[in-house]
Amino acid sequence: MNKRTIVFSLMATLITLSLVFTGACSSEEGKPKPGSLKDPQEITLNLGGEVVTIDPNRASWSNERSVIMQCFDGLLAFNADLSLKAMVAKEIPTVANKGISSDGKTYTFKLKTNVTWSDGKKVTAKDFEYSIKRMLSPDLAAEYASFYFAIVGAENYFSATEKTAAEKTALRNAVGVTAKDDYTLEIKLNDALPTFINLMALWPSYPVRQDIIEQYGETWTAPPHYIGNGPFVLQEWVQQDHYTFVRNENYWGTKPYLTKVTYEEITDINVCLAAYRNNEHDQAGVPAGTEKAIMADATLSPEIVRYAQLTTYAWQFNVTKAPYNNKLVRQAIATAIDRVAYIDKVRGGVGKPTTSWIPPGMPGYDANLGSQYAFNPTKARELLAQAGYSDPKTLKIKFQYANTGTNPTIAAFLQAQMKDNLGVDLTLEPMDPKAYSALYNSKQFDSCFTGWGADYPDPDNWLPQLYGTNAGNNKTQYSSAQFDAIAAQALKELNETKRLQLWADAAKIVSDDLPMAYIFNRETFVLKKPWVKGQVTTGMDGQIAGDMFLREIYIQK
Repeated sequence: MNKRTIVFSLMATLITLSLVFTGACSSEEGKPKPGSLKDPQEITLNLGGEVVTIDPNRASWSNERSVIMQCFDGLLAFNADLSLKAMVAKEIPTVANKGISSDGKTYTFKLKTNVTWSDGKKVTAKDFEYSIKRMLSPDLAAEYASFYFAIVGAENYFSATEKTAAEKTALRNAVGVTAKDDYTLEIKLNDALPTFINLMALWPSYPVRQDIIEQYGETWTAPPHYIGNGPFVLQEWVQQDHYTFVRNENYWGTKPYLTKVTYEEITDINVCLAAYRNNEHDQAGVPAGTEKAIMADATLSPEIVRYAQLTTYAWQFNVTKAPYNNKLVRQAIATAIDRVAYIDKVRGGVGKPTTSWIPPGMPGYDANLGSQYAFNPTKARELLAQAGYSDPKTLKIKFQYANTGTNPTIAAFLQAQMKDNLGVDLTLEPMDPKAYSALYNSKQFDSCFTGWGADYPDPDNWLPQLYGTNAGNNKTQYSSAQFDAIAAQALKELNETKRLQLWADAAKIVSDDLPMAYIFNRETFVLKKPWVKGQVTTGMDGQIAGDMFLREIYIQK
């Protein structure tokens, strides 16, 4: 899986994200002057568990990214509204400023000359060239490498697992990423890709130090070797326990207020909440099913931070298996789901019901798309009869899930919905997580729950990877020649208005064919201490709410 993985125990679940979301920002006006704050500028948060890697080139989403973005800055970054901004780059490349060629195939990034690593050494274009080529290395097998296959030679290099060392070197040298001088990086693409600019704001393309990696090998990510160019430095990492970050005193940009950030790795959310109540943590999630109690709590309710994420969850069908190969059956199932009841009874009132894939706040969102599948038991039974099941009892359907966490509750809800609203028996098949993951990834499941969250905010991060014929994350095995043709055109279209219209057309095709029954858009629901000021949250936050902008936070008790 090469996409952002949503931690949703019901599946080995993918989850990936796309375009502009208006972030929920702190309403406080006017930041304090540096040095004017009396309270210790320290914060303790919970990462929720150990990460697989904090190597930017190798890392995935969520908690891994929550660590990396404190220590590294890329060429570009996202604003609170998820629009792009220049970071290490002097400006965002455009055709007008000659940063993008007229055919959309060549990108030229001019770097700021004052950017330094945390040890004081200058950051140069060669650091970015090394990093991107390293991320594409067949020996690294980076999860997000496929995002960058638009680069000339990238896929050939990444696929060279069986080649000799000399052949790999030649393929690496042929990759279209070149430091033209110390502060100019040129990237050549195979074809126009208007959203390539978004990829240069993601962590796999952050710069990394060749000399450090070559000297320390696999241990380069351990302090004090973890040298970055971001606002914080990783001072301590005690695995399975905590991370400690301190302010990067050599930071080239505006230094953060916080002098110390601690990420604890508590896996039990009840323990985390207890730590929050004891003022040991400054922010905490809440156990599933307790949201309404928290809202009713006079002490805790004013400390709730709640905002939408660019994330959609759905009931996913294997359209190659009967009866899911019958579109009318899929439509009947979708129309028999009371999404409002799901949010209220299963999600504790947190989340928003939806009948479409692309979430609110993103380009391409259409509030009316899929509205014909809104909850309507009568219509659902009519659709089932049209599908050839005038007697609902003759329809047998199965639902597989990993037997962990809240998954049994979700499965039971869907089972009851089918029985009560459609008269259909849904057989539940709980599985060991590893067995379920194998079933899911081999595309042998009948139906299951899935989720997708934006890696970057654009429809091309939401549609072709999941619905394109034979696409890597197309687990439903859905195929539409019409969709494929439109998607191929949209991926190259340089005119933004035309491009988004093409994606709207593609989304409508998927909505009509319904390889998934869309259920809800996720919300973040956490508690934050009142002395934590300046928090900025976005629809693309990772494991920690506000992790994209910890540099903006200050403590004022």
